[in-house]
This record gives sequence, C-alpha cells and structure tokens, in this order.
Amino acid sequence: MNGVKLSKVSQIGIVVPDIGKAVSHYSKILNIKPWFRSKTASNDVDFKGESFRLELDIALAFSGGLEIELIQMLTDRECIYSDIMKKQGGGLHHIGTMVGSFDKKLGQMKAAGIGVIQSGVIKTIGGAVTKYAYMDTVSTCGIISEIIESKLAVIPVFHNNFMLHVARLTGDVDLIQ
Repeated sequence: MNGVKLSKVSQIGIVVPDIGKAVSHYSKILNIKPWFRSKTASNDVDFKGESFRLELDIALAFSGGLEIELIQMLTDRECIYSDIMKKQGGGLHHIGTMVGSFDKKLGQMKAAGIGVIQSGVIKTIGGAVTKYAYMDTVSTCGIISEIIESKLAVIPVFHNNFMLHVARLTGDVDLIQ
C-alpha cells in the first residue's frame, strides 16, 4: 500500500441477514463466544458524497485475539453493506485494523492514493466513540480494509474481550444470551 503500514489485523467483518441466527451458528458450531451487541446511539455515515444516519445491528466476539464483527442492516439504504447483501445475501466483508491516530492514518492512506469507500462515527449509549473508514483496497488486497479508532471520553480503547466486559459496565454493549 505504497509505504503505508498498518498494525496487525484485529477484526474480521461479516455482513449477515439475521444476526440472531449468525450468533447462534458461530457460538454452537465454531465455539465463538461470548457475544456482545453494540448499544448504538448513532451511526453517522459518509457514503458516495452523501451524509446520513445508518441503522445497523452489530454483534462482537473474539476468536483468540481476533474480533469477529457481525453486521446486519436494519434498512434498505444504499451503503457499503448493501452490495454484498444484494449479490450474495451477506458474507465476509472487510478486515479491520485498530489505529491510535485515526486522522493521521487516514491522511497517510489518502496520500498513498487509497480511496475511502465509506467513513463514519459510531456513538454508543455509554459514551464510546468509534471513528472508522473503509478503504478501497479490493484491487490490491482482494478485500476492503478498515481503519478503526475507539475512544471512551478522550481515552483510546483497543478492542479485546476484556474491554467488551468493561463496555457492559459503561452501557456500551449488552451480553447476548
């Protein structure tokens, strides 16, 4: 990616038609658990030059140190997830990397000629704020790459199983039974 270096892959994002069924499948068959549902207050998105609020259901769990993110669209609005839903009913969507300085890393990627497909800011009920950008790396990497920065107040928070349990205490996620 033209001199841009990201840290290790920390997330795999999968678009699913039914998050409840997907969580059940991943728990029973792949033994990935526990699962947490994001308690999203807002998800403000920029996609193809348009800004809007996107309605999603997001479930998170870890397999080893890798975060598995399941995403279910709750609207028919065209966005980065709608194409994979229309073409194949969901599937593997992106690989994500946590970054410590989102704006700086986004600038580096843009300077390297890597375009942004969709970006946004997710705010949860407990006060966490996550900035994300889906980068157009399909032609070079075969998949969309995402950069992610999460903060609670002004403190950077990296995603891991322990932090999801902390997020239950702050009201940012619920445990899925």
